[in-house]
Amino acid sequence: MLLAALDYYQAFTMLEKSNDNYDQSPSAVDWEEVEVACRYLKLLYDSAHSIMATEDPTANIFFHEAWTIQREISSGTDLQDPISSRIAKDMHERFDKYWKDCNVMLAIAVVMDPRFKMKIVEFSYSKIYGLKGVKYVKVVDDAVHELCKEYVRQPLPLTPAHVEQGANGALPTDVTKILTNPPSAGDVLSDFDIYLSQVALTQIPKSELDRYLEEALLPRIPEFDILKWWKLNAVKYPTLSRMARDVLAIPVSTIGRGSIFSSARTEARMLDDYQSSLRPETLEALFCAKDWLQNSPPALKSPSSTLAKK
Repeated sequence: MLLAALDYYQAFTMLEKSNDNYDQSPSAVDWEEVEVACRYLKLLYDSAHSIMATEDPTANIFFHEAWTIQREISSGTDLQDPISSRIAKDMHERFDKYWKDCNVMLAIAVVMDPRFKMKIVEFSYSKIYGLKGVKYVKVVDDAVHELCKEYVRQPLPLTPAHVEQGANGALPTDVTKILTNPPSAGDVLSDFDIYLSQVALTQIPKSELDRYLEEALLPRIPEFDILKWWKLNAVKYPTLSRMARDVLAIPVSTIGRGSIFSSARTEARMLDDYQSSLRPETLEALFCAKDWLQNSPPALKSPSSTLAKK
C-alpha cells in the first residue's frame, strides 16, 4: 500500500500546483517518511517470503532472517538522517522485544545445522553487538551445553550389540583368549600397553556436542536436508540427534505458507475470549492438531471407489 502511494508522488505534486483549493497533499517530510518506512518494511516482507517459500521450514532457517533484520535496523539507528534514524529506532524498539525473547532458542537451532554451528552465532553477534558480542555468544554456548546435558540424563533407546556373542551370551573364544592370557615376558610392547591404559584413564572423553562442534563445517548446499543428515548420523551422535530432532521441529511460526500477509487468515488465528480462557496445554493441542491436519498428505482414494466411477 505504501509502495503504491509512492508511485503517485508526482500526481499529488501536480494536483497541488494546478488546484489552489487542494491543500491536503502530503508534505515532503511525509513522502520521505513513507520512503524510509518502505525500505525497512521490505526487510520484514522479504524475510517472511523467504521463510514461507520453504515447504516445511525447520527452526534453523529463522535465525538467518532474524539476525539480518536486527543488524539492519540497529545500524539504521546511527544514521545522520533524523527521519531514517527516528523510524529505525522505533522499529528497533519493537523488534528488539521479540529478538530478546527468542534469539537464544533460534541460535540453538542454527547451531544444530552442520553447515554453520557456533561459527554463525559468533559472526552474527559480532556484527550486531560489536565487542559485546562475546558475552552473548557465551550465553548461547552455555545454553546449548545445558540443553545437551538434559538429553544426556535421559536413557538412550536400546541398540543392537556390536560385539559378537555366543548363544548363551559368552564372548567368542578368540576374544576370551586375548583377555585372559597376559602378554608374554618377551613382548617388547607390554610397557606400551600399560602406557596406553594410563593415558586412557587420565584423558577426559569429549562429549558428543563438543566433538560435533569441533568437526569442520559442511559445504553450504542450498537444498540441504538437515533432518535427513541427523537421521543418517544418529549412530555417531545418538544423544545429539534426539536433541536436534526436537529443536528443529519447534514451530517458530504459526502462519501457514501463502497466508503470511492475508488479513483474513491472520484474524482467524487471533484468540477470542473463550480460547483465551483455556489452559495452555489445551491451546497447544488445538494449534498443533490444526497444523498437523492442514499439512497432512491427502487421503488416498480406495480402489473400490475408483472402479465405481469407471
